[in-house]
Amino acid sequence: MNTISNNQWPWDVLGIESSADERAVRRAYARLLKQQRPDEDAEAFQRLRYAYESALQMASGAVAKAAIAEPTANVSGAEPAVLIANTREPATGPATSHVMVDASEIEAATPEPDAFGTAVQLWHNFIAQADDLKSRRSLQDLFAAVVNIATRDELEWQALCHCLNEDTPAALRMNLSAVLGWRDNSTHLRRRNAAIATLALNRVFADEDYDALRLRFTNAMALLEGPLPQMTAGARALLRAGARAEMEQLLTALGRYHPNVVRLRLDAEKVDFWGRCLKFRIGAGRLFGPALALNAWCGLLFADASLNPNGNRWFDQWSPAQLGIFLSTLMLALITVAATTVLLSEPQQQRLRALRSIGWLRYGWIPVWLGATAFALCEDGSGRSTSIAMVTLGVCTIWAALIHGWPPVKELAILAAFSATALGFAGHWIAMDPRAWPMPYAHGVLFAFFISLSQAEWRGWIARQRRLFWACVPLWFAGFVALIVLLLQQDVRATQFAWALFAVMAATGGVLATTRWNDLRNAIPAFFRGYANLVWMALAIYKPDIIACVSAGLMSIWVIEGIRQRRETRQATR
Repeated sequence: MNTISNNQWPWDVLGIESSADERAVRRAYARLLKQQRPDEDAEAFQRLRYAYESALQMASGAVAKAAIAEPTANVSGAEPAVLIANTREPATGPATSHVMVDASEIEAATPEPDAFGTAVQLWHNFIAQADDLKSRRSLQDLFAAVVNIATRDELEWQALCHCLNEDTPAALRMNLSAVLGWRDNSTHLRRRNAAIATLALNRVFADEDYDALRLRFTNAMALLEGPLPQMTAGARALLRAGARAEMEQLLTALGRYHPNVVRLRLDAEKVDFWGRCLKFRIGAGRLFGPALALNAWCGLLFADASLNPNGNRWFDQWSPAQLGIFLSTLMLALITVAATTVLLSEPQQQRLRALRSIGWLRYGWIPVWLGATAFALCEDGSGRSTSIAMVTLGVCTIWAALIHGWPPVKELAILAAFSATALGFAGHWIAMDPRAWPMPYAHGVLFAFFISLSQAEWRGWIARQRRLFWACVPLWFAGFVALIVLLLQQDVRATQFAWALFAVMAATGGVLATTRWNDLRNAIPAFFRGYANLVWMALAIYKPDIIACVSAGLMSIWVIEGIRQRRETRQATR
């Protein structure tokens, strides 16, 4: 076919000759429509659309001739007229009358095709053929046959909405994306309905990404899609050549780049299980290290508590009994970690997580810890209270670790040493009873657990309990006044009661309001921070009573500031 016509418009735009019929016009328009979309070049699309409509009208001259009853000539050069029979019978006049109307009025009276209804019918006819669903060629033929832009857009939208169905084959979704280019151009779909388009496209792209991951990570995907084994069996499966590295790369790709694949195509519990298997295989030292370190510390507390209460609690006083207690505690760590991490199946792990969420199991160690610390601070000199408190704090440490997990030893040790020393507990215990040197650090370890894992949860809970919050605030300030009064008496028993009260206040202060120790540190110029820390530590060791008063005073200021912020927030929301 010669693409250069004698009459330039509109045949040169479509690239066909002037004698082309309707079918040739539609095929040329469908071919050019793939190259010029309205959202890319609106002016070129409008020019193409106008040329197509003009050529279609010229090529359909036979239809216009059939509609003309009597051809007439207009000597004045006006538009030709068409004689239309009016079959309606008016109230007066002859039974049949003839009305002269322009041909343009006939064209305007012709109803436009319903784009939505046509698209729905086309799509239903297409999906009714099961063989067409997996054929990319059939999709190309379907959309190439539709030349009306409105019908084509409606057909594309019907196809996109069909992708939301759960029973839609993944092959159909991927073929639609490939034929219609959704990966590169989906702006027009999102502009129509962003919510529906995003849901459907996420499912389409998840199918494509899932298929690509299966080809790239064959062995890892086979493990991920298979039944869940025991933790030990999963760790052994990763020992196969390349399986561990492949699983690590797959989980990294899923977590960073393909979250929709996990949400729409994979089982999230299986992904989490193999992540734990990978962590167990790669970082066994990090898994068992914290447990062994904490249980070694608890074994030290249990062994010291078994010594003579009036004797020195040092290693040179240990007998085989104390060494047996220490080693037994370490064995308890290995058994506990193996039981809770390696040996339990996935349903048992789920029951264990549900058990950990029970309120009194999750937070019961906190009142036991504070009560035992206050009991030890009120020691009567016999040493029995300290021994009982050591055992209790050791049990609370294991309890908290089983509920909240085993934290990094380095971070826990730093926070525990700071809590024990900077708040004055170590200085007070050394001054009152040097034999009880493990007690401030046992208290510091649990204080570190509380600050890191439980304090924020308690703060959020009491913030929602308005009546309880306003009932605790007067008790806090009453305790602050009682602390000052007891420390000013310079009596041994009064000082013991004061420190027992301060142990409870130090934990509850961060619950009633957010503590701002970092803000206090940042208020000091950088050059003087090291000296300020040294002065603070020296006072905490040699004058712990001053540190207790200053710390309680700062927390009282933060409580007042928290009350002011709550009132401002409540007034702003009204």
